[in-house]
Formats: sequence, C-alpha cells, structure tokens
Amino acid sequence: MGEALYTRFEELRRQEPSAEAVLDVDRGRSLTRDGLAALVDRLEGVVRRAASPAGVVAVQSENTPELIAVVLAAWRAGLVPLPIDRERSVADIEALACAIGVRVVLRGPALDSHLVDGSEVGIEIPDGVSVLKLTSGSTGEARAVAVRGAALEAGVAQICSTMGIGPKDRNLATLPLAHSYGFDNVLGTLAMLGTPAVLVSDLVPRRLFTVVRETRVTVWPAVPLLLDVLARSVAAGEAPLGALRLVISAGAPLPAATREAFAKRFHLRPRSFYGATECGGIAFDREGTSAVPDGCVGRPLDGVSLELLDAEDGVGRIRVKSGSVAAGTLPAVSAEIDEGSLLASDLGRIDDQGRLHLLGRVGEFVKIHGHKVHPVEVERVLRAIPGVLDAVVVPYARSHVSEGLRAVVAAEAGVDRASIVRGCKGVLPSYKVPRSIEIRDALPRNDRGKLDRRRL
Repeated sequence: MGEALYTRFEELRRQEPSAEAVLDVDRGRSLTRDGLAALVDRLEGVVRRAASPAGVVAVQSENTPELIAVVLAAWRAGLVPLPIDRERSVADIEALACAIGVRVVLRGPALDSHLVDGSEVGIEIPDGVSVLKLTSGSTGEARAVAVRGAALEAGVAQICSTMGIGPKDRNLATLPLAHSYGFDNVLGTLAMLGTPAVLVSDLVPRRLFTVVRETRVTVWPAVPLLLDVLARSVAAGEAPLGALRLVISAGAPLPAATREAFAKRFHLRPRSFYGATECGGIAFDREGTSAVPDGCVGRPLDGVSLELLDAEDGVGRIRVKSGSVAAGTLPAVSAEIDEGSLLASDLGRIDDQGRLHLLGRVGEFVKIHGHKVHPVEVERVLRAIPGVLDAVVVPYARSHVSEGLRAVVAAEAGVDRASIVRGCKGVLPSYKVPRSIEIRDALPRNDRGKLDRRRL
C-alpha cells in the first residue's frame, strides 16, 4: 500500500530533520520534518481507530498540517487514506460510504470522528492501492479512484520532471489538497521530494500577494478563476511576486486572455496543465509563450504518451498511456481504465508541434446541417470578441429533426447581439454561428473555475 511512500518521507526526515516541511499561514504554524513526523506519531492512533474493515481512512478537512499528517500516518500503518474535499455534502459522503464501506470520517482541524451511515464490510480494495481520490467524472456521482503506490510515485515524478520542481522549491497551496491536483502537486512532492508546502486559505488579492512575497514560494498550482480575479484586481507592477517562478493553471481551461492579462501585470505567464483524477498529469505548456492558442494544453508530460481514437478531421477521443494510470474506480462504472491506459472523456487534436488541443467532452458535439460542430471551438471565437468576458455554447432543438447552437455570453456594457454575430461571421462558417444569443453580466462558476452548468 503506502508504506513505501511513508518510507520515502522518513528517509528525507532522517537526512535533514530541521528542514521546513509545512507552513500554515492562516494559523501561524511552521513544522519541520521532525515536527510533522511528531504530528504523525500523535495521530496514528486516531487513524487506526477510524479505519474501516477494508482499511480505508476517510478525512474531510481544509488544508492543515493535520490533513497531511493523517495521510502520512495512514501510509505508515498500511492503510488507505481517502481525502474528502470540505465542500462535499454529508449526503454525498454517506452515499459514497455505503458504496465502499467507510463508516467514520475524520473531520475538521480537531479531527473529531463523525459517524456516517456506511457499510461495515464494504468492497475489496485492489492490492497495492495507496490512496483513494474522489471524482465525479462524467457520471456526476462521487466515486473513488484507486491509485496504487507505484502509480502515485510515477505521477508525482512526471510532474516534477516536466515542470522542473525539486526539493528546494516551495509550493503554495491555495487549492484543496483533497483534490487530485493539489494532492499530487503539493502533498505528493512534499512526501517524495521534501518540497515544503505553504498553506493559505485567505485569497483576498493583496493579502495573497503579501503571502507570496513573504513566504518566498517558488511554485504555485492555481486555477483559472483565481488567476483571472487577481489579474483584474491589481494594477500592473503593483504586486511583485518575489521568488515565484512558476504559476500552474489547471482544473478548468485557461483562457488566453486571462493568461496574458496576468502576464502583463505580474511579468510571469501562467502555464496550462491538463490532467485527470484517474491518471494524474497528462500535458503541460512547457514553453509558456504568448503564442499558445486558446485550448492548447501543451505537450505530454515526461513518461506520458497520447493517441486519438476514432479520429475524424483530426479530432478524436484522448487515450492516455502512463505509469500513473489508476487501478480502477470504486464502485466500478466503466472499462475506461485498462493496464496503464485511460480512455479520457475529452476530445482533442494534436498539432504539428505535438501539442494537445482540447475540444470538449465526448458526446458534446452537435450535428448541424450534416456538419459536426464542437461547442468549445465556437466558445473560443466568442471570447476573442472585444468586450466579451466569458461564453458557453450549448445545443438546442430547433425542431424535432435539427439542432442549433445557443450562446450564453458574459459581456461588458455596449456589447449586443449584432456585434457578437459580426465577430463570429468573420471567423466561423455560417452554420457554426449561434442562432440564439443571451447576454448576461457573468456566468456561474464553481471554486475551481469550472462552469456550473446546473446553475446555468
């Protein structure tokens, strides 16, 4: 299970016990590797008592040293941690608990036990699994992705190799460590390389920039929504970023406008990173230039290969081959994972430079007058129109035999339907121009910057 991962951390601790491991900015706490190991000692008994018969330890917490220590303690005890995002509802957790056998969830900074109505037995966990990561995937229902220790190590190694992250860096954690993105990029690098983690939840722009400067962070895994807010909130040159050298954007597509606005203000261009809970990192913008077009997420990570299945006009479903692919999902919902390969739910194309361009989800394309139209392509054109801040394109039934495109657009004052249609006609063929256009002040998005389609 995860014993080898804890052994890696313990080796680092013995080599340099006084090295900083975690800085909890919100609570004014700093832990060395020795200090974090002491916290693991203190919590191991709690972790063992909370384990399910199948060996699963579920914890729902904001980013704290205790959350990191619970994961390490579970690995040391030969158990399987299941980090749960604090935004998950009790009902959601209870449904998952019944499915996989969780009966206790450690919650909050005090890690008080919270009973849930789960099964006493649960289902069998595959051999060698070191962590269960929650995902909603394309089903909308929470399920756990079972990741073996070797796959987790491969995924973290691929990220660090491709992005040039090492033990001398300092990771800023503003995203939940319970998400796969935060778990691999921050907690994983701490455990395997000793890269210190700086935890902060106060995202008020001026406060955040003060933290960036004063804590000397060098790497920041972020999300597009936060980067966009920061680019709009601070004047150019007003908030120098200190030692920060790499800003990573994942969790949702990074619009080119947001990337360039951030670069203009802070002289550091965010890099797109594409991944999936089922396989970790997939592709990364290695160059970080202004020439990267919207929707391009760069080349595959070191150790990752891609192919497109059932490609039509260069567009196909993405298959990922990597040592970081998970063992499967609990409960099992599909055959998308198979012996080191993942059949992703995304469509893409690969350009002549080997870069991957995302073109929406499988099943989202629309047939109009016999043509296959990918809404993402139209959305990019809409966002490039002056005054348009955000856009989403969805199909609608024009009749019982034909579909059309409906665009919902967030725009500045003065942008009207006519100007949007003109902007589209200069770039798109007529059948791709949305027939229905609604203009709003803003589009609803969640904390990771993904469009909240249910609210929309």
